Amino acid sequence: MNRLASALLALGLLAAACSGAEEATPTSTAPPPATTEAPAPTTAAPAPTTAALPPAATEAPPATTATPTATAASADEPEAAADGESGAEPDAEPADPLSAAIGDWMERTGAPGIVLAITQGGAEPSTFAWGVSDIATGAPMTVDHHVRIGSVTKSVTAAVVLQLVSEGLLGLDAPVAQYLGDDWAPGYEHAAAVTVRDLLGHTSGFVEYAFDVSFYQLAAPRLAEQISPEEILEFAATHGPVAELGTEFHYNTTGYLAAGLLIEAVTGNTAAAELRARVFEPLGLEHTYLTPDEFPPEPTANGYVGGTIGYLMAPLLGLTTDNQIAHNDAIFADIGTFPSDFARSAGWTGGGLEAQIGDVALLIRGLFATDILDEDQVALMTAGHPDPANDYGLGISTDEIQGLTIYTHGGGVPGFRTIAAYAPAFDLGIALTTNLLGLEGDDDVGGLFESLAPILASMN
Repeated sequence: MNRLASALLALGLLAAACSGAEEATPTSTAPPPATTEAPAPTTAAPAPTTAALPPAATEAPPATTATPTATAASADEPEAAADGESGAEPDAEPADPLSAAIGDWMERTGAPGIVLAITQGGAEPSTFAWGVSDIATGAPMTVDHHVRIGSVTKSVTAAVVLQLVSEGLLGLDAPVAQYLGDDWAPGYEHAAAVTVRDLLGHTSGFVEYAFDVSFYQLAAPRLAEQISPEEILEFAATHGPVAELGTEFHYNTTGYLAAGLLIEAVTGNTAAAELRARVFEPLGLEHTYLTPDEFPPEPTANGYVGGTIGYLMAPLLGLTTDNQIAHNDAIFADIGTFPSDFARSAGWTGGGLEAQIGDVALLIRGLFATDILDEDQVALMTAGHPDPANDYGLGISTDEIQGLTIYTHGGGVPGFRTIAAYAPAFDLGIALTTNLLGLEGDDDVGGLFESLAPILASMN
């Protein structure tokens, strides 16, 4: 069985389980997985290179059928045969159901490109790409492009913090001020009482600065400058609390920046060095970087912002028509047309990871299926929230789909939307990134995966 077909089989097994079908255990030959919202690509036929789209002008270029490039394609797959007797042109090979569905989704949402990786049992990921990495040039999206995976970073930061708790360097229910000093969040009324658990479980009461209008106003005049985690903590402290300390879940990146400062305070090393030594290197991740401490080499995919977020972001950041581009009858803010220093520093240990998609699939699986975390640490990560009914835990969400447990985290940063998930029943990890932020409702990447589940199941 070639790797592409076996990848589809593994995805089909997971989709069947999620849709209530009798649970099947994948064989060792069937690699990679599925995530809460990820599609898998292609057919057993050779994977064609994505056709380059023409540069966007005042009119959007016509939609194209999404056909993936895939590192998993096998050389023994048959080529389409021409009709030698009649001399007639061979019929165009129909797109496989997955690629057709993804093509429909890309046309509907305007998403320029998608990359996908799936892995089972720690095997080399099968990786796939559709669409373009740059609308203006038509350069195809490839699996070698680095993409920004946003808040998936939080799962890694939480894992390192839990390691430090086990080593006795941090106390999960100790106040953050014990390690960072009384001025760690200057002006925040709960600064003395916020615990390490509050940071990881989003019960610190901090505002989510990424959704705050005044944060964009702060960013607008300094897009070419980096912003420090200390400055963001000071910003957030003046805008809170916005939720009840210790019990009320209010998702925020602020707490994970403080977690990064904790890592540095108790180890004496940079957070980037600790994440690399404790997670990236043990998992063999050679294409993962924590910005702004380190940046990936080229190629890096270009990103776009649309929808409500794009509509609001443009005036707040002072963007003009020079920063816009048309694609599939939609107008997007083109991230590549203005400085990214501010944006690529604001996430840090709460959302700064950039990686090739194959690494992301290995990463999400590695957190749960290797010795990165022991059983007690996994239990805390998945169910250590003060409210036992909360599905977030400490750094990961736990979803139950037709009785199948899936650990998942999404990520969204200017230009990119990601989902990463691990299904322990099948030891399957998956990661999916599109280079468009601003998708809403069923058109988001989670809705895409759900819509693909019946297709995946039928390919079993």
